[in-house]
Amino acid sequence: MKIKFRYVLLFLFVTIGLLTISDKIRIDGYEKYPSQPSKERSSDVYKIYFELTNGASEIDWDRLNGTLDFINKENDCADFRLASLVRILYDFPDQIPNSVLKKIESVLFNFRYWMDEPGGNGMCYWSENHQVLFASSEYLIGQSYPDSIFHNSGLSGKQHMQKAKILILDWLEMRWKYGFSEFYSNVYYSEDIGGMINLIDYCADDSIALKTSIIMDLLIYDVASQKSGNMFLSVNGRAYEKGRKGDPGASFYNITNHLWDSGNSIKPHLNYGFIARKKYTVPPVLIEIGNDKRSVAIKQSNGLNISELKDEGYFGSDNRSIMMQWGMEAFTNHEIIRNSLNYIRDQNLFSNEFLHGFKEMDYTAFRLLHLEGILAYFLNMQTDGLAIQRANTYTYRTNDYSIYTVQNHFPGTNAIQHHVTGMNLGSSFAVFHVHPAIPESRKLHSPNYWVGYGRMPHAVQDENVSLAIYNLPDEKNLMEMDMLHFTHAYFPTQLFDSTLIKKNYAFGKKGSAYCALIGKNDLNLKNQKTDDLIQNGQKTFWIIEAGSAEEDGSFKDFCDRILKNKVRFNDEILTLEYTSGNKDYALKYDDKFSVDALEIDTEYDRFDSPYIKAKRKTSKMEFNFNNKFLLLDFENLVRKYN
Repeated sequence: MKIKFRYVLLFLFVTIGLLTISDKIRIDGYEKYPSQPSKERSSDVYKIYFELTNGASEIDWDRLNGTLDFINKENDCADFRLASLVRILYDFPDQIPNSVLKKIESVLFNFRYWMDEPGGNGMCYWSENHQVLFASSEYLIGQSYPDSIFHNSGLSGKQHMQKAKILILDWLEMRWKYGFSEFYSNVYYSEDIGGMINLIDYCADDSIALKTSIIMDLLIYDVASQKSGNMFLSVNGRAYEKGRKGDPGASFYNITNHLWDSGNSIKPHLNYGFIARKKYTVPPVLIEIGNDKRSVAIKQSNGLNISELKDEGYFGSDNRSIMMQWGMEAFTNHEIIRNSLNYIRDQNLFSNEFLHGFKEMDYTAFRLLHLEGILAYFLNMQTDGLAIQRANTYTYRTNDYSIYTVQNHFPGTNAIQHHVTGMNLGSSFAVFHVHPAIPESRKLHSPNYWVGYGRMPHAVQDENVSLAIYNLPDEKNLMEMDMLHFTHAYFPTQLFDSTLIKKNYAFGKKGSAYCALIGKNDLNLKNQKTDDLIQNGQKTFWIIEAGSAEEDGSFKDFCDRILKNKVRFNDEILTLEYTSGNKDYALKYDDKFSVDALEIDTEYDRFDSPYIKAKRKTSKMEFNFNNKFLLLDFENLVRKYN
C-alpha cells in the first residue's frame, strides 16, 4: 500500500511537472501585438472633418492615408479616428472621390470591431470610452453597408448592427443606473461624446438615438455642475498630469467654450462632432446650471464597487459582465482575475499588448485548482489600483473657486489614475496633493510622479475645507514599484498673484480666490522648482481650505485667520482635528469623519444637489433650476425639457 501511494505521488509530481513545462512552452509562444505603430504617421482625419464642416472648397484627400493606415493596422485608439471618419462618410459622401471611398471601404470591411471577432491586435477595446466608440462605429458602418459582407468577421453589415446594438444598449443602461465609471474625466468624456453624438445624429433606430441623448444629458450635467468657469476639472476616475493641473490647451475646452462661451476658439478634435451635431439640443436647464454663480454643495454617486457586482448581475465572464468589470478597469483584483483570464482565453487576447502579462497566470494547474484569486490576493498587485470603484463625490462650488473630494475612497490602496481631492482657483488652475508612485526621474505613463497615487490618502470634505491623512508603510509590497516617504502638492507659485510659504503652511491668491495648504511637517519647494511643494514623512496630513475676498476680506486677513486655527494630529492613532470658521472637523484614518461632533454620512444617492435629487437606479430623473426643467425616463423613452 505504501509503495502504491508513493507511485501515485510520483505520478502526480511527474504529471504536474510535464504539464507545467508544456504550459511554459505554450505561454512563451504567445505573440504580442504592439499597441502603437513603430513609426509615427500623420493622422489628419480630425482636421479634414473640421475643414469640410467649415466649408473648405478643396480637400487634399491624400492626407487621409495616414489615418487609414493607422486604422487598418488596428493600432490603439484607431476607434477615435474611426468615429470622425464615420462623420465624413455620413455628412459628406458626395465629396469623397471614388478612389478614396474604395480605400476607406477596404479598411472598414477588414476591421476587427470587437474582441470576439477573428484576429488579434494591440487595441484597447474595454475601457468605458472605447466601448461606446467601437460599438457606435460598428453599428453605423453596418447601417451604411447592411448587405455587404465584412471580410474579417464574415458577417453582413446588418449582422454587425445587431451585434453592436446589444453592446450599445448595455453600455447606455450602465450609465443610466450607475453613472460613469471614468467619472468627470476631462480626457475620456471627450471620447464618450465622440461615440454618442454619432449615434444621436445618424442612428436610424429612434429608441437608440433617444436613449443616447438621455445619457448625453447626464454627461453634460456632470460638466455643468463640476466646471469652474470654462475649466472642466474636478475629482476624476481617470486623470493625467495636465488634466489635474488645469491645462489651458485641453481639448475639452471645445465643449465648454462652445456651450458657455461661444466667442472662444474651437479646434479640430474627436469631440468636434459635438460642435457640428445635427440632432442633439442641450436642454437649457443644463446651461443654466453651468452658469450658476451661487455657493452650492453637489453630492453624487458614480459607478459600482467590486463588492456590488455580483448582486447587480455583472460578475461573470460574459460580454456584458466584462464590459462592466473592465469598463471600471478591474482586471487583476482577486475577486475579478479569474473572470478576466476566462474571457482572455475565450477571445484569444493574450497577444494584446495591454493583456499580455496575464499569460503568467495561464497555467493549467492554476485554472483547475482555482488558484488565480488566491495568488492575486496574496500578491496584492499594484495593478489592482486600476480599478475605479464607486465614488461618492463632494464638490463645493462658488463664484470664486471650487473644491472637491471623493469621500473616504479606499485609503491606503494603490491608485493608477485616480484624482481624489483638489481645488480650482477660479478657471485658472488647480492645486492638489498626492503621494507619488515613483520618483520624478522615472518616466512612466501611469502611475507616475504626478499621476495616480502610490498610496491614496483618507480624504474627506465639508464645504470649503478638505482633510486628508496619509499612512505610508515602511516598505513597498512585493509587486509595488516603489515606496517614497514623502507627499507633495502641485502649488504653482509662478501662476499665483501672491504666495506665502511659512513652515507647514502655504497660502496662495489668484484673483479673488484664496487657498491655504496645511501640513504636519514643513512644506518646502523642491530644488529649482516653483510648483512642487514637498512634505516629508510617512504619517502626515494635508488640509486644504478655500476662501475668497468676498468671504474673508484681504488675502492677509485670510492668512492670519488660518494661522490662528487649531490643528491637532496624533500620528500614533492617526486622528486629525481642525477648527476653522466656527466649525470643528475631526477625521480618524480609515474610520469616521465628523463636523461639530456629528458623524458625516458620505455614502451618497445618485444625485443630491440643488438641481436634482435622485436615488441610485431610479426610474426617473428631473433637473430643475431657474424655472427650467429636464425630465428623463430611460426605460420609457421620455425626454422632456423647456
